[in-house]
Amino acid sequence: MASLMGLRRRPGRNEPRTAGVPKVMTSTQNYSDKSKPTARLAVYVLPVLALMLAPTLAGCGSEATDPGANVSVVSSSSSPTSAEDPNVAAAIADLAERQGIDAEEITVVSNDEVTWRDGSLGCPEPGKMYSMALVDGVRVVLEAAGKTYAYHGGKSGTVRFCENPQEPVPSEGTSDAPQ
Repeated sequence: MASLMGLRRRPGRNEPRTAGVPKVMTSTQNYSDKSKPTARLAVYVLPVLALMLAPTLAGCGSEATDPGANVSVVSSSSSPTSAEDPNVAAAIADLAERQGIDAEEITVVSNDEVTWRDGSLGCPEPGKMYSMALVDGVRVVLEAAGKTYAYHGGKSGTVRFCENPQEPVPSEGTSDAPQ
């Protein structure tokens, strides 16, 4: 019988395997980790919030202090459109005020429906985050005094002056593939 005293009893079917182990030796204890539900919730909620807020935060471009700072050459893939388009009219009015010139001195280089690479609408601002999804929108390019000026916008809403414009996603049939 003395030899049986030194042997440990094996746990039964309904007993946990750590039943005979002193508490000091158990490596896992049942703590309720409250950060896991929050982390899981964030994984689902943050992308939805980003998509919901993208149109609100998608305004591009800040007011330029140097009116001639945006000197970019943008090739036109469609014929210029008259000022009957509200986006073109808004862009012309803004540029005329910005440059202090008459609207008649401004020509429309292009007015295109484009697809932007993200929620910045081709006009990202440093330090801001944007939705990482393709966004349908418009690009109006105007010319005044030999310089071109870009105005970008989403499908709805108004276009805004873009000081440092980026190219949209190349449309099918063009050779504007990224390099």
